[in-house]
Amino acid sequence: MTEDSVGMNAMESKEELRIGVFVCHCGHNIAGVVDVEDVAKTAATLPNVVFTTHEMFTCSDAGQETIRTMIHEHNLNRVIVASCSPRMHEPTFRRVVEEAGLNRYLFEQVNLREHVSWCHMREPEAATAKANDLVRMAVARAANLEPLPIKKVEITPRTLVVGGGIAGLRAALDIADRGFEVVLIERERELGGNVRKWAHMFPGDKPGHEVLEPMIHRVRKHKNIEIRTGAVIVNFEGYIGNFEVEVSVEGLKKHKKYEVGAVIVATGFQPYVPVGLYNYDKSLDIMTLGDLQGRPDEQQFIRPSDGKPVRKVAFIGCVGSREPGWKGHEHCSRYCCSALAKTAGIMADRLDEVVILYQDIRTYGKEHEDFQRVARQKHVIYTKYPPDAKPEVEVNDGKITMRWKDVLADTDMEFNPDIIVLATAMVPPEGIEEVSHTFSLTRSSDGFFNPEHVKLNPVTTHTAGIMIAGAAQAAKNASESVIDASGAAAKAVGLMAKGAVEIESTVSRVIPDLCSSCATCITACPYGAISWDMSRDPHIAYVTEAKCHGCGTCAAACPSNAIIMLHSTNEQIMAMVEAYLCVPVATPGGGA
Repeated sequence: MTEDSVGMNAMESKEELRIGVFVCHCGHNIAGVVDVEDVAKTAATLPNVVFTTHEMFTCSDAGQETIRTMIHEHNLNRVIVASCSPRMHEPTFRRVVEEAGLNRYLFEQVNLREHVSWCHMREPEAATAKANDLVRMAVARAANLEPLPIKKVEITPRTLVVGGGIAGLRAALDIADRGFEVVLIERERELGGNVRKWAHMFPGDKPGHEVLEPMIHRVRKHKNIEIRTGAVIVNFEGYIGNFEVEVSVEGLKKHKKYEVGAVIVATGFQPYVPVGLYNYDKSLDIMTLGDLQGRPDEQQFIRPSDGKPVRKVAFIGCVGSREPGWKGHEHCSRYCCSALAKTAGIMADRLDEVVILYQDIRTYGKEHEDFQRVARQKHVIYTKYPPDAKPEVEVNDGKITMRWKDVLADTDMEFNPDIIVLATAMVPPEGIEEVSHTFSLTRSSDGFFNPEHVKLNPVTTHTAGIMIAGAAQAAKNASESVIDASGAAAKAVGLMAKGAVEIESTVSRVIPDLCSSCATCITACPYGAISWDMSRDPHIAYVTEAKCHGCGTCAAACPSNAIIMLHSTNEQIMAMVEAYLCVPVATPGGGA
């Protein structure tokens, strides 16, 4: 790990505090509710504030240049921007103050959009008062800010890809083609995942194995890819750029150990098995769409029970999907409507009757609506059933009887298909809990892995250096999974190409003399960033800063007050509290 000092020499704590406050109109977003001129005027009266202004868009090029110019003209050594969410623009403003010669951690941002104008849009006077309170608190905090060193960690130029389905294969190829090593592990004995089993893929109508064979061939022949099938991870440690992974491989007596700089989790999904629903487990003629797709083309038109030709088929959608409160499968599996329409359209060319029972039709995606249009042109019958009254299926002496209520016709319906095909949900695969624990990944309510941010960072996770791709994140079709995989691969390549990456300096730090070796912080840390410093006797807690997210859980849990949070110290927090209560406080640079 290396450290760079940016602007450290100019920012000694003994230097006179000179704070600049920049209030943003954000177009009409903030200024439409908050009196930004009053906020800037009030800020000018606060201790140590030597410059204030209000700008239409502080994040614009012109606004950024204003900040840089004013830092030099007024010799500012603390900068506050009162604007929108720090999540969106804090990196931008940190970069701006750094370009002007200040340490990035001498910048403070106030959220006047989400915290004020958006939630108090009908109370302009109260909103302005709240904005003034927040700026006053930020000024008090800024007076106690200290420069922090900029730290970097070196990146091992190798990526671990977990999962050998279509997403894992795509990610591995993208990385390897750019000259970096890849270790690809798959728990099954074959590569290809679920896609390998499908007879028809939309929109191209190719069998899954035809789509995968060129990819698998390239992966097996690529000099930069090491493949391990029948493999599971037994141990995983480290931090971004410096992970250590231990893999148990079927057929090998010793575990394989690898050092990697990044990880892509592409564990995919498994189809929901609808045991207990629609008599699925009572008749061979009631199958899932996956079961049907796994049969050879000609066999799809033969009844499994007696080998007779199929003349009538019924499809039922949303089996195990969109079920509030039921086994956690409240999500839409997304592929079902398009896949049903595509399959029904193919089968309608050779059958007498094809019926699709649905809750709603969601054929999203480019040209996917064409599948349904073609199916209807081929006289596939669509019938909508109410979500709270599922179709009833009976099997008597090999004969299937279906009954349901058609919502649009307001009529009770009955049908005797030769086979029933159930479009079942995509659900997280077995062992996902263990994978989640291994890589410290959080999971959504539907059981898949959470991205860091669904829009801003859709393939990265809260564990730095670990990405997710494809159906590991949510129910997705093969095309979306491939796009995800390329995005995750680009992130991994970006890390390795740099050779080193900056890590956040706002982390926790242990005060050795106060540590009582109680291990409370070790058990409390959700990221596994705290361990024992074995070089000391007695052992004390030690923070691996590259793994720390600065969440403060350890500091809150420590009974000895032996942990401080850099950039969120007690002094900084109490200064804000006292400023809100309008209690005059002494500041490091002088003044009250």
